[in-house]
Amino acid sequence: MKTIEKTIELKKVELAQTGERVSEICLGCMLMGSTTSREESFRVMDDFLAAGGDFLDTANCYAWWVGDGAFVGDESELVVGEWMKLRGARDKVFLATKVGGRLQDVASMRGADGMIDWSRLPNEYELQTAGTIEREIDESLRRLQTDHVDLYYAHIMDPRVPLEETLEALNSIVMAGKARYLGCSNFTTERLREAREICRREGWAEPVAIQQQYSYLWPNSNANFGVMRNVDTELIDYLKENPEVALLGYSPLLKGLYDSEEKRKAYYAWDQFESEDSRVRLTRIRELAGELGVLPSQLVYAWLLHQRPRVIPLLGFSRFEQYRSNLESVEIELDEGMMERLGG
Repeated sequence: MKTIEKTIELKKVELAQTGERVSEICLGCMLMGSTTSREESFRVMDDFLAAGGDFLDTANCYAWWVGDGAFVGDESELVVGEWMKLRGARDKVFLATKVGGRLQDVASMRGADGMIDWSRLPNEYELQTAGTIEREIDESLRRLQTDHVDLYYAHIMDPRVPLEETLEALNSIVMAGKARYLGCSNFTTERLREAREICRREGWAEPVAIQQQYSYLWPNSNANFGVMRNVDTELIDYLKENPEVALLGYSPLLKGLYDSEEKRKAYYAWDQFESEDSRVRLTRIRELAGELGVLPSQLVYAWLLHQRPRVIPLLGFSRFEQYRSNLESVEIELDEGMMERLGG
């Protein structure tokens, strides 16, 4: 017997001040084609579209690190592109992808034992030069089987290339009609401010979105995530004063640690979060989740959806059941008292 899934209706929200209305949750497609099979990926995207979801997020590097070296970073875009083509869904989705996180030579990152040498990673990212951006947007469009994307991110900060060169190249992508809007991911607040000032001065298309890691737990003051950036109070304050930039939060569940003590202990970056404040917050969210009869992970998504300035969380998953569980978080209503209990 075919299982009938619970009906979910996603709301639409404005993406910053662009006039574009997108689903309140963005579907993170990172593991599609690698950890998540083509068939499972199609099932998720079909369900997301049926629920009123239209915001899809991928990148030109997803997910090279999965498995034993079989993947190169093409996989997610290829699956999303095939699904859009077969379903005739391109005009029904708001499509985001990224440039800058792809590696120059994926194969060289693994030793003879198949293990990744993570220490080499910072120097192996593709340079965000004009030539790279011009080439990679065309490669992404080929894999996605479309002539444009709706949102094109600079995936990481690249100190090796002048910011002006990167921004001018991204503006050229917009002028050529290959991207409608631009965004940045893993930029510090100062870097975002500088980028917007340069674009205004030069008359170039400005970033309308920033994507950072954002969860209920706050990292320690000395936390170091490499090229990854976590939302902090400086960014939140900046976005309150600059509503022209939307905030998207990735990795809200921190590898599932909210629902499982075993996953918390196994989480590779737990030392970046471990503190008395984190222990208090874990207790709070688990207690309220129990009272509401929901999973702590679902409550994390609900908490994010109730933040101001508005956050559009990325919904991550590896299996359909995880996806559905996370999606159901949109139905959790939190009143002012509950938000005060959970804290900012």
